[in-house]
Amino acid sequence: MKKFFMRGGRLRAGWRIALYLIASLIVTIVGSLGVGLLVGLTIGAALANQGVPNTEISARIQTMFTHLFDFPLLALSFQGARVLLGLGLIWLFRRWIDKREFRALGFQLTNGWWKEFGAGFVFILAMWVMIFALTLLTGAAQISEVGPSLNFAAILGALAFGLGFNLLVGIIEEADARGYILQNLAEGIRFAPAVIISSAYFAFLHRLNPGAGWGSTIGIFFAGITLAMGYYLTQRLWFSIGMHAAWNFAEGPVFGFLVSGLDMGGLFKINVTGPEWLMGGAFGPEAGALAVGVEVAAMMILIWFARRKKGTLVNAGKN
Repeated sequence: MKKFFMRGGRLRAGWRIALYLIASLIVTIVGSLGVGLLVGLTIGAALANQGVPNTEISARIQTMFTHLFDFPLLALSFQGARVLLGLGLIWLFRRWIDKREFRALGFQLTNGWWKEFGAGFVFILAMWVMIFALTLLTGAAQISEVGPSLNFAAILGALAFGLGFNLLVGIIEEADARGYILQNLAEGIRFAPAVIISSAYFAFLHRLNPGAGWGSTIGIFFAGITLAMGYYLTQRLWFSIGMHAAWNFAEGPVFGFLVSGLDMGGLFKINVTGPEWLMGGAFGPEAGALAVGVEVAAMMILIWFARRKKGTLVNAGKN
């Protein structure tokens, strides 16, 4: 019976992942409620000190929470809390359940880590320049305005916020999906099926986003494979974090599209006229054939590099 649960003096990979998913769900729910309550009370107290009536305070707080990206500091606070709670949970599991070092997931700060991050960022930024050009050339979208209603300083501030916010998103989502889930799966099964399962998990998480459907699930699934190839190439997460941050940053804050159903604003104001199957509808281009096609091309490029470098995808991911 012990062998069913234990291997090499610790829980088997499947049990570790199951416990992690349960703990992650609890931390997400409790953390969201706790941070939301704390932020709401803080904002409410500040507004009350300014003499704002209680009835108006509730309305303002609700507006802030429902239009989060209109309040950059609030959005960064929530995302920062998500990163701290998520990384804290992963650290605890690595220390006490996995019995491995946290940094061995791919957070080593040895020589060249920032080059890996930069390479991933530039690679996906180039992909998005291609996607944007194709949307304009095919008439699927038109630019209606550049830098709408903002001066130069405000534009820089908006881009800085978009970059910072999506860098935080990249860190925690890569630590979760390509860090803990993928690498623990790869201990129990071969790397290739571990990539498939972890990418399906990544796609499932995005089913909770506004406008999600089967198109978005397919698109996010391929994104998961692409991001997994970044880890495979470098055996660290920095390349994948760079790709993830660049994808969200370019899609929303730069080119003005919806990012996984979320409106982050953008340097360009875009009028999308292409059909849903091509442009993704209410979820954004990630759910459309045009962006998914470019994404698959990026995935194949990375797989080609991975096979050229290592020859096979079946023995990677051991830690």
